[in-house]
Amino acid sequence: SMARSASPGRKRERGEGGQTGKHGGEGLVWACVYTALFVIVPTLCLWYKHHEAHQAVLFNWTYLLLSLFVVINTMISVWEIALHIYSRHITDSFRQLKKRTAPGTFPPIFMFQPVTFREAMSLKYWSNVWILYSLFDESYSDPKSYGFWIDSGNGFSTLVPGIAFVLGLTYDLMEPRNLGLIGMLQFYQEFYGTVLYFWSFFYNRRWEDHGWHGHNANVIFATVVVSNGIWFAGPGLG
Repeated sequence: SMARSASPGRKRERGEGGQTGKHGGEGLVWACVYTALFVIVPTLCLWYKHHEAHQAVLFNWTYLLLSLFVVINTMISVWEIALHIYSRHITDSFRQLKKRTAPGTFPPIFMFQPVTFREAMSLKYWSNVWILYSLFDESYSDPKSYGFWIDSGNGFSTLVPGIAFVLGLTYDLMEPRNLGLIGMLQFYQEFYGTVLYFWSFFYNRRWEDHGWHGHNANVIFATVVVSNGIWFAGPGLG
């Protein structure tokens, strides 16, 4: 864990996985609020600009769902870049977290704890996602694993194409054929990588690494399937 000055004469402690102690009033909103704003604000802006640029039906469901998926993927791509850049920090922090966390249990979830604006704008803060997710699948704290490389690789390889694709859907920035090629390459990579990740997760019984059994294991299955299933549905639609 690390401790930093929150204000003159006051301390705040933050442990691995985003566990926080006293914030001294500095943490204004929960981390999940920043996550929601990152998705909702750009998506609503894109929907409005698409309607304005093309005089299109406001609820064009194909555009709405695709643009929403690409915005979510953009946010996750940033987190995946953090996975690569802060891999050593994630590995070391997860080892400490696992020592303090009983098998089959969760620590406090950082998404539901206060965070300052400055922290929310830092790439390192969002590496907490992978420290926590390593309780589901320890491959994310192991740079030698498939899970680590497929996700960190996707972060670097799909960030710019994804942004180009959704802007191309919203405005007439390129020929439809070129836009389609970008989408086809990106969505196939995301779909294929997700298929292999699911196979790796279940084949290696990753949930057993942290002692998930019975009802708790079913919760882990549901969380992994729903959170990663977005990358079946989005690329499938694309």
